[in-house]
Amino acid sequence: MVGMRVFALFLVSILISSPVAIAQSSIMLGEIVDLDEVSLGLEGASISPEGKLVIAHGADSSIYLIDPENPNNHSKVSWLGDSTLLDSSFHPQGDSALIAGTGGTLLRYISSNLSIEEVGSGSEFRGEDLRSVSWNSDGSWAFVGGGAGSLWKVRSIDGELEIHPIEGSGDSAINAISCIPGSRYCVISSNTDGIGVIDENQDLHWLGGVGYPWIDVVCPSGEMIECVAVSIDLTIAVIRIEINDVSSSTLYPNDIVQLQGIQGMITGVQIHSEGRSLISLAPFGIIEHDLELRRSFDWIKNSVAVEYNLSLSDERIVSSWSNGAFSGWILTGEGSLVHFSPVEEEEESGILDIWIGIVILGGTALLVASLITSSSPRFSRWVAIKIGSEEERIRAIREQRRIDRKNKRA
Repeated sequence: MVGMRVFALFLVSILISSPVAIAQSSIMLGEIVDLDEVSLGLEGASISPEGKLVIAHGADSSIYLIDPENPNNHSKVSWLGDSTLLDSSFHPQGDSALIAGTGGTLLRYISSNLSIEEVGSGSEFRGEDLRSVSWNSDGSWAFVGGGAGSLWKVRSIDGELEIHPIEGSGDSAINAISCIPGSRYCVISSNTDGIGVIDENQDLHWLGGVGYPWIDVVCPSGEMIECVAVSIDLTIAVIRIEINDVSSSTLYPNDIVQLQGIQGMITGVQIHSEGRSLISLAPFGIIEHDLELRRSFDWIKNSVAVEYNLSLSDERIVSSWSNGAFSGWILTGEGSLVHFSPVEEEEESGILDIWIGIVILGGTALLVASLITSSSPRFSRWVAIKIGSEEERIRAIREQRRIDRKNKRA
């Protein structure tokens, strides 16, 4: 296996289009709220369908409930466990949420009594790390993706748990699953097997994008039946679903673009509002992507974060949510919450150009991330856990747990 310093040569043909002029970022950072006095090792968060509750989760089975409007109102949910909880998804009715994690861990949060319960014993998933989970829009099935490429559909009827494997899955980690609002179609993103869609019959269809480390995907629009997938190397894909014949859906070369002139790497993407999503960067930064306009807007540069709070600027963004068209909150792995909102006055700089290149699909491609990972041990561990070999992933997890325990004792 290739080491984490250099994953592979990213050999693709890039056609550089005309520069795309986009509005200068007018977003500023504001209030900071800390969930705890120590680094928490959070991995993600989900917001309830009605937007009234955020559930955050991460290392040592930690679970936090957060008021999305006022994060000063937060609490930790009592649950004993040593798993790292990687992903979560609220049921469309908002009365519960599934939380997936390492070692086949699948938990259910119940809002009526603020409790946590296990879903199965973990043996149903053969102990595989569960990297992603998402309910479809009518709540009939939840889909769970594994670190070894397995894919399952899960539901509970009359207290009886149903877990069924979905045929046709690949061999690399299913990093994210997102379901299209108002339909029973869901999109998955994987480490190297590409991007796929689960249809209303729970059948899997692969669309393309093979070889890219697609670390996240969201479906921010029910009207356009489109989703946005992101790769760690600043590549963005727009997935269009042919609902009349899903098998005819495909990922065309011009649906994949790579942002030029942006420093860092993509670490995830979150739904902001209808047709809009927020792409998180490492080092700390945010890009807005508008699905309808097919354009990306540089909202928060790392230099802005450095000037505002040096410690915050080195933290990894794990989630974000909106409270308005240009305002909301950002959550970091350390457990920091920072508010963002529009600046009161426009800066004189006016227009910022971002070059977007069209990446031509062809062959298997992986990212060269040696510059970022070598300069930041924290991000090196994160990249190893996300797309490294099994040996590198285990080593990085052990090192991160050692550091987390040391921080808690401090």
